Amino acid sequence: MNTAILLQKRRKAAKGIPRIEEILRGSIVVARRYCGKANCHCQKGHKHRSLYISQSNNGQSRLVYIPQRSEGQARQLIRNYQALKSVMKEISRINMELVTAAAGGRR
Repeated sequence: MNTAILLQKRRKAAKGIPRIEEILRGSIVVARRYCGKANCHCQKGHKHRSLYISQSNNGQSRLVYIPQRSEGQARQLIRNYQALKSVMKEISRINMELVTAAAGGRR
């Protein structure tokens, strides 16, 4: 592909990068539980909902509790992280084409 076109695609992809300080690596986990109180509504099948962020680090998984008021923010930060990964993958693919084109198309 033409170098100018690849550079244009790379610039366009880079515009989709979220701000680096607005990312969070992890996955949302929703837990539903009984509290154990005899008269609680959860004993009638309406379990309590808890939100966690699951992260793995050096092969160790951990769950971090997220207050209900922070759910929207946490979900957006995780979406931003996924968008960043996607854009980086696309830019890397384009850069590979640029580098190999400079070598005469040999890979």
